[in-house]
Amino acid sequence: MSKAKEYSWMTKDRLMLYTFVTLAILAIITSALWWPITYKGWSLGLTLALTCLIAVSVAVVLDYALSLVMKDRGPSNTMSAAVFGLIVALSYSLGIPVMKTVDVLPLVAPDAFTYVAAISAVGVVLFKKIQGLLGRKYVNPAAAAKILVLIPFLYEVLLPKDHSAMINLKAPVGYGAPTYFAETVQSCYGNPESPADVFWSLFMVKYHGWPGGASSLAVIVLGLCLFIITRKYIKWRITAAYLATTVIMSLIMTGVYGGDAALRLMFHLFLGSSIFLAFFMATDPATTPLTHCGQCIFGAGLGVLTVLVQTYMNFLGGSILALVIMNLTSPILDKVGLKKPAEAKLEKKLPKARSFEKVKTYQCMRCGACMEVCPHNLSPILIKEAFEKGNSDALRGLSAALCDGCGNCTFVCPSRIDLRNFTLRAKASIR
Repeated sequence: MSKAKEYSWMTKDRLMLYTFVTLAILAIITSALWWPITYKGWSLGLTLALTCLIAVSVAVVLDYALSLVMKDRGPSNTMSAAVFGLIVALSYSLGIPVMKTVDVLPLVAPDAFTYVAAISAVGVVLFKKIQGLLGRKYVNPAAAAKILVLIPFLYEVLLPKDHSAMINLKAPVGYGAPTYFAETVQSCYGNPESPADVFWSLFMVKYHGWPGGASSLAVIVLGLCLFIITRKYIKWRITAAYLATTVIMSLIMTGVYGGDAALRLMFHLFLGSSIFLAFFMATDPATTPLTHCGQCIFGAGLGVLTVLVQTYMNFLGGSILALVIMNLTSPILDKVGLKKPAEAKLEKKLPKARSFEKVKTYQCMRCGACMEVCPHNLSPILIKEAFEKGNSDALRGLSAALCDGCGNCTFVCPSRIDLRNFTLRAKASIR
C-alpha cells in the first residue's frame, strides 16, 4: 500500500459537491415556490424539477461516455458534469406569462425539456470536453451552449417584442404614469393571482425567468454560505465587483434618463439572470482570471456590459452575453496584477491538511490557489503552462528560477497537479 500523502482538505470533487448541494437546495426552493403555479395542466415547480433531472442526466451520461472514448485526454468528472447540468437547468428561462411573440423559446413543459437537453448536450461535448483539449476553457460552457443552441433565433431572443413593448430602460422608470415601469415588472414577475409590491417580486419570488434567480434572497444567502465554506478556492471578488459596478451603472443610467433610482437599481440587481449569474456562473474558475486584480476588472466589465445590454438591447438576460464576452478577456487579465516575485522567502498561511491514500488528478481548474501560497510570489500554474510550451523567455519572466521546491503549490491544488515537480523542472531547464 502506498504511503498516505498530505494535501489541502479541498479537492475538486469536494468543491463540486459543495456547489452541487447549494444549487440543488436552490432548485428545491424554487420548485416549492413555483409548485402551485400551473400552465396547461403542468405545475411550474414540477417542470423545473424535471428540467433539472433531464439536464443533469444528459450531462453526467455524456461526460461518462466521452471519457470512455477520450480516455486519458478527457477523464470522467461526474460531479463537475452534475453541477454543469444544474446550472443549465437553473439558467434556462421558465415561467409565466408565456411570451406571446417569442414562440421559439418554450418557457413551459413539455417543449422546454427538449431545449434544456440540447443545451446540456452541446455544453458537455463542445464546451467542456472538446474545449478542454485546448488546455483551458475560454468561455463558460453553460452560457456558450445556450447562446449556440439559440443562434437560429438570436434576433427574436435578444430583441423580444414583448419586452420592448413592456419594459423600456431608455426612459425614466417609476411607479405609475408616464411609463408604468413598476406595473409592467409586476405583471411579468409577480403572481398574477395575488397582488404584491415590486420589491417583493424582485427580491423574494419571481414566477418568470431564470429559475436560479427566482428568489434573489435565496441566491444571496446560499451564495454567501458557499463563499464562506470555499473562500480560498472560489473567486468571490468577481461577484463583489459585478454587484458594485451594477449599482454604479444603475445610478448613471438614472442620471441620464431620470426616474426612480431605487427602482432601476432593484431591477438590475435582482433580475433573475443577473443575481444567479453573479454568484454561480461568473465565478466559474476555469473561464475567469487568476489574479485578484484581474478578477475585479472582470467583474466590473461584466457589470458594465450587463447594464448596457439590458438597457439598449432590451435583452433582459443580457448578463449571459456579457459573460461570454468577458470570458474571452481572461487570458489577458490573467497577467494583470501578478505579484512581484521575491527572492526572500515569505511566510504563507496554508489551509488545514488531510491525509490521502488515493489521489485523483484532474485538469487545472484555474482557481489560482497555488499563486497565493508561494513563498516567493511565483505563479506555479503559469510556469507549468510555459514549461509545457517550451517557452524559456516566459519562464525567465515568471522568475521560475526562484522556486525552492517547498511544495506549497502542490499541497493546495484541488486538482492534485504536481506543480512542484513542473516548477522545479522548469527551473532546471533555464539554467
